[in-house]
Amino acid sequence: MKDRKEQGSSDIFLEDLSDPEVQEAISILIRKLPKIKDTVLAAEEGLEVATSILRDQESLRYLFERVDGQLSRFSVEKESIDALFTLLDKMPKLVKYVSVLEQAADFLESLGKDKQSQQYLLDGMKAYIAPVSAQVEHGMAVFQEAKVRAEHKSEPVSVFTLYKLMKDPTVQKALRFTQTLLEVLAEKSNKK
Repeated sequence: MKDRKEQGSSDIFLEDLSDPEVQEAISILIRKLPKIKDTVLAAEEGLEVATSILRDQESLRYLFERVDGQLSRFSVEKESIDALFTLLDKMPKLVKYVSVLEQAADFLESLGKDKQSQQYLLDGMKAYIAPVSAQVEHGMAVFQEAKVRAEHKSEPVSVFTLYKLMKDPTVQKALRFTQTLLEVLAEKSNKK
């Protein structure tokens, strides 16, 4: 170390320049000089703009008035801050829900574009709807037939006919259901 200090500064400089690492670093620095120049010029321009804005009191006043006007619309109270922290606290859960909704939306969007998937979905739904639809159609047919028959009957209903109907198991079952339904409704209305 003492030897280095004793040598002249030019000898040290030449010795440092002979080091391959230093030569490589200088080579890289020389190649990057255009980018460094552009960066320095851009920084100088930015400083000039900032300096001119800071010197221009009227522009600063206008800028601060606009910012103040924008911020005055928001009333920042303790409740707002508490609500913000509560929202931030629940953010991980909300992110999970939004992620699931996003996946569902992506799925529905891709389903909307894929005609084959739409047809497959419709066929699957028809498999579940067909039995229910058949029962509804059967029920409607029974009611229509009963309506037509009732319109064609002109004989009066007597007390004996009602008595005979009362013994029919289907009528008995319907009457028991109606009676029980009325009891349940009475109990529910008394509880309120």
